[in-house]
Amino acid sequence: MSNDPHRPHDPYSRVNYRRLFAWDERIAREAPFFRELLAKAPDRSVLDLGCGTGEHVAFFSQEGLRAVGLDLSESMISAARDHERAGHGRFVLGDATEALTVLAEESPFGLAICLGNMLPHLEDADLGRFLRVAQAMLLPGGTLVIQLLNYEPVLAGQRRTLPVNVRPGDDGKEIVFVRVMSAGAPGRVLFFPSTFELDHDAEEPLTVKSSRRVDLRAWTRADLEPALDTAGFDSTFSGDMTGGAFEPERSADLVVVASRRGRVNLTQGSRRRRQAANEER
Repeated sequence: MSNDPHRPHDPYSRVNYRRLFAWDERIAREAPFFRELLAKAPDRSVLDLGCGTGEHVAFFSQEGLRAVGLDLSESMISAARDHERAGHGRFVLGDATEALTVLAEESPFGLAICLGNMLPHLEDADLGRFLRVAQAMLLPGGTLVIQLLNYEPVLAGQRRTLPVNVRPGDDGKEIVFVRVMSAGAPGRVLFFPSTFELDHDAEEPLTVKSSRRVDLRAWTRADLEPALDTAGFDSTFSGDMTGGAFEPERSADLVVVASRRGRVNLTQGSRRRRQAANEER
C-alpha cells in the first residue's frame, strides 16, 4: 500500500486476483476476437487501460506486439511486473484518465482495451475525459475495446449474482470467489466481491478471507453510445467477445468495439520511434 497521501487507498491490496480466474481458458476464448481486430489495426501495438495483473498484456506481448498496461492499483501493477520481468510487456502505475501524460513516450497505439470492471469505477465527470484520452492514444482507424458487465438486468433487479469461481488454493484447500450485486442509487450498483477459503476437512469448511462493498457507476449502452460518438468513435455493441448480439435483458456482458475517427497528433516519443524506424529501413 502506498504511503503517498495524494494516492488513494488501494482496495485490491488484500485480494490476489490472478488466482481467482481461469486466465488461460479466458485468454484462449478471447484470442480469436483480438486477432481478428489486430489484423485490421493500423499498428501492432496494444494499450491496456486498467490492466490488473497483466494477463492480457502478456498475451499480446507473446503474440509479438508492443504491449503496455496501465493501472491505478499498486498491488495489481506489482503482480503484473512478474510478466514484465519475464519479457512479456511493460507495466506502468497511473490513472487511465491521465494516460496522455503518464504514457507520453509510448503513444499512439493500434488497439486499446478496457476490460472487466474498470469502467464502472469512473464517475460521470470522468467518462468523457477517459474516452477523449483513449481516442488520443490511438492511431486513426485504431480500435478501443470496452468490456463490462451488462448492468441493465442488475438495475432492474433481475440479476443479483455472477457465477461462483472455485480455484485451487494452498495446502489442498480451495478459493471460492463470490460476487453479489444489488441496485443502488439511480444508475448505480452495489457490488460485494468476497473470497472464501474452502477446507473440505474442517468442521466449518468455509472461512471468509476478504469481503468488500463497492459502489459502482452502472454504465449501460444508452450511456456509452452518445459519449463515444462525442469523443470521436464509431461504435458497435455486442453481448460477448464472439460478436454475439447484445440483448439488454439476457446478455451477461456489454462489449463495445469503437473505431477512432479523425487525425492524430503524434507525441514527441512516437515521433522519435517513427524516425528511428525510418532510419533503419
